[in-house]
Amino acid sequence: MRTKKILIRSAQVVIILLIFYFLAKGLIANWSQVKDFDWKFDYPLLIISFVLQIMALAWLVKVWGWVLRHTGSSISYLKLFKVWFFSNLGRYLPGKVWQFLGMVYMLEKRGVPTRNSFSTAILAQSFSVISGLLIAFLFLGVNLYSQFFSKNPGLIAVMGLFGIFVLVIVFYPKLLARIINLGLGILKKEKISLDITSKDVIIYILAYSVSWLLFGLAFLIFIKAMAEASLGMYPSLTGAFAFAFNIGFLALFVPGGIGVREGILVLLLSSLFPLPIATLIALLARIWATVAELICFLVALPME
Repeated sequence: MRTKKILIRSAQVVIILLIFYFLAKGLIANWSQVKDFDWKFDYPLLIISFVLQIMALAWLVKVWGWVLRHTGSSISYLKLFKVWFFSNLGRYLPGKVWQFLGMVYMLEKRGVPTRNSFSTAILAQSFSVISGLLIAFLFLGVNLYSQFFSKNPGLIAVMGLFGIFVLVIVFYPKLLARIINLGLGILKKEKISLDITSKDVIIYILAYSVSWLLFGLAFLIFIKAMAEASLGMYPSLTGAFAFAFNIGFLALFVPGGIGVREGILVLLLSSLFPLPIATLIALLARIWATVAELICFLVALPME
């Protein structure tokens, strides 16, 4: 068992290093383009981008509170804020499960039953990913097809299945409860009775979509603080950010989607910027997003 864990961890490290190796190699090989690019540094815009990103994160916590109330539990926003950003650190550990376990543990400490905290964590993340991918497909359109699906026909089937799944849960929302109960059964936890309607599903998807629209605006302003970026790029940048972030999240083999998110972002941004510039933006975006999460973590630190 120990040998298996070592092999898995080693494979994860190798994958991440390979992705960053090729990104860095391309960046270094084209450094003259990066150096000669018309960079600018607008610090007020950079601050605004952080404010918008933190607003998007704060909104995620608000919507999470609505989902929690749907399971029959409720705690204050400030407590939820702390739970979210403390457990969020678990994303950077292999397997993604630590984020959920952290949420469950911290919510239990605040009086939320295990079945409610677990179902809330799964529901909230499911709606977030669904809305993020919907925004990506809607905003990227032809660009996403030309970059990914035309070269990988199998992905078209995956996208079709995803669309069918979304329609099914909209018109048959009890499927979500069945999926959650299946997971609870595997974990030998008490099953839940989730009273959720088609209207609820649509509201949650729309509510989470607001956060992705805010993230997209923050990303646009972040880029605009360094380089020329027009408002007309907003749909493409929003779609690229949402797609890269969520595929990185779904890549269970790498902690925090490190490398995967950057690689996808480079591919999508390369239609808007020269490849070395897109690479640098993608790498800086990881630091930008991590700093915003760290700020929220520090704000949550003294909260009870």
